[in-house]
Amino acid sequence: MVPDQDEKEKARACALRLLKFRLRSEREIRDKLSQKEFAKGVIDETLASLKKSGLVDDETFARLWVETRMKRPLGRNRLRRELKKKGVDEKWIEAAFERACQGYDEKEVVRGLVRQKMKRMQGLEEDKVKARLFGYLVRRGFPQNLVIETILEEIR
Repeated sequence: MVPDQDEKEKARACALRLLKFRLRSEREIRDKLSQKEFAKGVIDETLASLKKSGLVDDETFARLWVETRMKRPLGRNRLRRELKKKGVDEKWIEAAFERACQGYDEKEVVRGLVRQKMKRMQGLEEDKVKARLFGYLVRRGFPQNLVIETILEEIR
């Protein structure tokens, strides 16, 4: 059964609407088109067309995602989980980190966040401050050992 031209156009329009707001990974678009119950062949054809035109490119998506999200700042662990959840291949994730992390010192970022948060927590018990800082930084995707080490260095 050959999908009719109207269904192909609807699938492409749906995908372009998604891309209008932000770049998406191939799997994100595939999943969204599947949810809309487009036929597998139509989805494959739509994605092939979008990839050919450069509108869907997991390598570019991963690089821009990492660069943008690191400014929040978020740790590498969290960004890696986010990209895996979005279906990005491990090789693109590694390439994105390699490029985005040149000159990026995660320890300095954690130290800056600890100092910033400590200003807001003056007057709290030391144990509470440590627990809150630990939870905050680990949720943001920074490695636990780095978080503990930095908190202990900053709270003397």
